[in-house]
Amino acid sequence: MSLYDKKDFKSIDWFTILLVLALVGFGIVALCSVLATPFDGSEQDLSDILAKLNLDYVQRQAINFLIGLAAMIVVMLFDYNIFKPLSIVAYIGIVGLLAMLFLFGKVRGGSQGWFVFESIERNIQPGELAKIAVIMITAKSAAKAMDTDGRLLRFKDVLKVGVYTLVPFMLIVLQPDYGTAFVLLVIMAFIVFAARIKWSYIFGALLLAGTALPLAYYFVFTDKQQERIISFLNPEYDPLGAGYQVSKSKVVIGSGRLLGKGFFNEATLAQLKYVPERHTDFIYSGIVEGVGFVGGAILIALFFILAFRWLWIAGKARDNFGMLLAVGVTGMLIAHVFENIDMTIGLMPMTGIPLPFISYGGSNMLTNMIGVGLVLNVYMRHPVKKKRRRDRSHDKEDVMVG
Repeated sequence: MSLYDKKDFKSIDWFTILLVLALVGFGIVALCSVLATPFDGSEQDLSDILAKLNLDYVQRQAINFLIGLAAMIVVMLFDYNIFKPLSIVAYIGIVGLLAMLFLFGKVRGGSQGWFVFESIERNIQPGELAKIAVIMITAKSAAKAMDTDGRLLRFKDVLKVGVYTLVPFMLIVLQPDYGTAFVLLVIMAFIVFAARIKWSYIFGALLLAGTALPLAYYFVFTDKQQERIISFLNPEYDPLGAGYQVSKSKVVIGSGRLLGKGFFNEATLAQLKYVPERHTDFIYSGIVEGVGFVGGAILIALFFILAFRWLWIAGKARDNFGMLLAVGVTGMLIAHVFENIDMTIGLMPMTGIPLPFISYGGSNMLTNMIGVGLVLNVYMRHPVKKKRRRDRSHDKEDVMVG
């Protein structure tokens, strides 16, 4: 089997590409609106409008997307089975980078999870790329078990998948970055469910989690993280402290009402910096202020259409490894969407996680686009039975005519 075949590109999933492009394009428009200097109605022409737009962030996000697009194309080029031997190399490299953060990393948003390169004005967050490494290594391990036993059956195979996830998980928790760590657990959960893990292991994991979470709350979580959880359970506990950002976010979302104020409108709350991190973690609140409840619901629907499309692609995969790769990327997408949106509306504790393809950020955009490349790779190389039958029938007709 060749690693690269031009014929594979005839099976590109254009639905995924168009939907991702739509999300990225919408995200850039949203960034442009929420980061603009507040409009006051005095704008007379296009030059007045452009003067109030923060095009610096828009340009950076466009560059982030182009870098991610290049990575996506590279990932698509070669048969995804090449990632089996490379997965352990990527995994060890990412674990090494996560460990190096404690020596050379910079603190941003309370988490020591960034390498900062001031000379080129770029930051790298290894925790984001750890998601791709975990998807590849756990998919490889679970697929090997499925190829042997038909499902994820033996304890040693389950343990291997768990260890592959928990090593980067613990390094990310120690930063601390509980949002990214949570995404790794969701990725593992999606993969082991798709690998048909035994229910006894699931019940055991739930029992362990039920025991570990209270202990973690008292002995692992910092005072600030405990306050966030208390504020989540009791929104009135500290509205000016731990619950400040979420309370502001709710006000901004509510101001959009049913149909929204529209983008680039006069003095929106997002433009007035009423909500913190309006271009990253809390961009959804600024979006709903602009497009309203209806627009926000449509955006959520688009994400779930994309997720269901990827699960459909997983079902079309030619082997277990390809199926689990697509499922893992889907788990990553769903975890981000649930965690980000639920956080902004107060249904989950605040963890600081970006909205895929929408929030500003280079590392997250790169990770998401690599994930898109993996899913497209799986679909490009899925077996097309009907086409093969037609080809064989045409060959027989040619022989008869000859």
